[in-house]
Amino acid sequence: MRFLSLLIVALLAMPVGQALAVDNVVNRILVKINNNIITQYDLDEKLRPVLAQLGDRRLSDSEKRQFEQFRKHALADMVNDILIQQEVEKYNINISDEDVDKEIELIKKERHLDDEGFEAAIAQDGLTVDVFRERMKQMMQKKEIVGHMVNKKVLVTDSEIENEYEARKDEYTLDKMVEVAILMLPPEVSAVEVRTRIKDGEMTFAEAVSKYSVGPAADSGGSLGEMKYADLAEEWKQALVGVPEGGVSEPLNTPGGEALLSPVKISENSLVPLEDVRDAIYQELMQKRHDEAFTEYFDGLKERAVIIYMDESLRLDNGE
Repeated sequence: MRFLSLLIVALLAMPVGQALAVDNVVNRILVKINNNIITQYDLDEKLRPVLAQLGDRRLSDSEKRQFEQFRKHALADMVNDILIQQEVEKYNINISDEDVDKEIELIKKERHLDDEGFEAAIAQDGLTVDVFRERMKQMMQKKEIVGHMVNKKVLVTDSEIENEYEARKDEYTLDKMVEVAILMLPPEVSAVEVRTRIKDGEMTFAEAVSKYSVGPAADSGGSLGEMKYADLAEEWKQALVGVPEGGVSEPLNTPGGEALLSPVKISENSLVPLEDVRDAIYQELMQKRHDEAFTEYFDGLKERAVIIYMDESLRLDNGE
């Protein structure tokens, strides 16, 4: 279905003009779904917003073929919607006007809209408040039936979370990090001499930075902050080999002159504790199980239903 989202964007981006010649057609039945039907008029109404954007623009042969696939997808979506709606009626799922009002108020609050702003926003999609309310009610009904038929079958145990954590440990391993401090020395000061004084304990690295450094962060001990060890320049990595936390490197030649480095803090590769990612893994597994359960439920729903396409050329081929 990758072409579909691209097609929609392309269609909506087309200037209004001569687009698609729509002849007057008989309001024929396109699909029968158990005791319900979808007519040509129903499909045209579904496509009205897109057709309105197309206007009278004449489409190329390629665009016409893509539009026909778009129509098939739209029709298949309508069939699926009817199947769900039949389940809603079967199980007597009721959504009150008050429930719809609460949901709309929540949307308005999240988007910082008053009544007038809300009406203007949905009008951009070609909807009236009444139509929007009806669609919102249908959506809430579908959510209820999915929750009733699917969510109750979804379960994720602690052992499954732990197994997933073990299988994905690479994702939860933190890279080696190092906080590096740098002492940039002026030409008249010997890096070897300063390093010797630091190692002999005559002064700390931070004191040497304060006294001699002509480089960055001279007023904060020369610290450049924490960074991934893998991101360091190769010359810096070589200078820091074997240097313990708080130690001082051999002199390093830089474009700004001689310098000394100190690994203020070294954090070796570490594993994020399970408890820190337990909730995230749970949510991922729940979503995966939910999708699998819904697919199983919906496939069964379609198998049990009597779905008859009056014109087989309108049926969406498998894999599209």
